[in-house]
Amino acid sequence: MLSQTLTLPKSKHLTILEIGDSLGTDLGGGLGLQLEKSHNVTLIQKSKSETGLANGWFYSWPLHLRQFVAQYHPQLLIVFLGGNDEQGMVVNGHAAAFNSPPWRVQYQTNIAQVMNEATLKHCSVLWVGMPVMNPTGYRQGIQVINSLFQKVALTKANVTFLPTWNFMANAKGQFQFSARVNGVVQVLRSPDGIHPTSIGQNVIATYVIQQIRAIYHFPVLPAYPDVFTK
Repeated sequence: MLSQTLTLPKSKHLTILEIGDSLGTDLGGGLGLQLEKSHNVTLIQKSKSETGLANGWFYSWPLHLRQFVAQYHPQLLIVFLGGNDEQGMVVNGHAAAFNSPPWRVQYQTNIAQVMNEATLKHCSVLWVGMPVMNPTGYRQGIQVINSLFQKVALTKANVTFLPTWNFMANAKGQFQFSARVNGVVQVLRSPDGIHPTSIGQNVIATYVIQQIRAIYHFPVLPAYPDVFTK
């Protein structure tokens, strides 16, 4: 992971635009809480449930992102989506099954479009990977999606892929419903084994904010840090 800097206004104020699906809404909730004391940050949350990069017919992220970037002029885009993308797409007029070669090519194109909408407007991108999931088949699909996020991110300037898979897993790299947070065992994930609980949201948000500080050297700290402890 390369060190990067953010192009900030003279006021040194950072505007963050956060987008995603329902998981993005979860992360946005955590970020809103953890950034509430950061007066040098404005957080704009534009996540929308049931969206993704495989169902652009329902909601086109490149199109809406172009509008959001023009309206809010963010210096940093945080992306957290993929939970709805284990589905087929129409590619060049033909049905393409999830993870088929045509699907993979088109999905990578869709990822790149989102990244380009930000970086072409001098906005850096922090693409947060999906965490480990509990349902077995679904978990395997998310691994595919994460691999494509990372693959495309490596080809783009001013884009960083931030994995959360192992971060949210146990010591053996396996899914965990609960873990010790700030010295107390807490439930991290909802019964569906996909979405985070409020504590889980805060744990991921704390981690993301810590990484913003580490990657971009921006002076920001979580207001109420929730961290894993032994």
